Amino acid sequence: MSSSRARDWQSHPPAIDPGYKSTGLRGPTKPLVPLPEGMATMSGPVYGQDDVRAIDADLTMNGRTNGEPLGERIIVTGRVCDDAGRPLAGELVEVWQANSAGRYIHDADQHDAPVDPNFFGGGRCVTDSNGVYRFTTIRPASYP
Repeated sequence: MSSSRARDWQSHPPAIDPGYKSTGLRGPTKPLVPLPEGMATMSGPVYGQDDVRAIDADLTMNGRTNGEPLGERIIVTGRVCDDAGRPLAGELVEVWQANSAGRYIHDADQHDAPVDPNFFGGGRCVTDSNGVYRFTTIRPASYP
């Protein structure tokens, strides 16, 4: 967080909501562990804006080997803001997704949906001055 004030947890929806059954499987069951300021960024990779290329945000182009990826093209966009709703510029946003058949390119994904040799499934971009990010990708199928 770029702000030093405490997070307003009441403004967030509950992590486990009986109306959404899957949250019972995915929501946290133990209290959150607060990290000291800067700790999260120190433990992961650090990318500079010079390292992120425009093609990195186009998942329909960045994994091609010899053809078009399969599936319907979509645009995924959003805005990164701090707790006070102020846009955060220069933030790295990274996405990973399954292909149009519901398959990830990962050794652990061994279900029988086909791998698309022209779709890598990962992308990244840096937010603009208004905190906006934008990815061009394909509509993923559900993952079993």
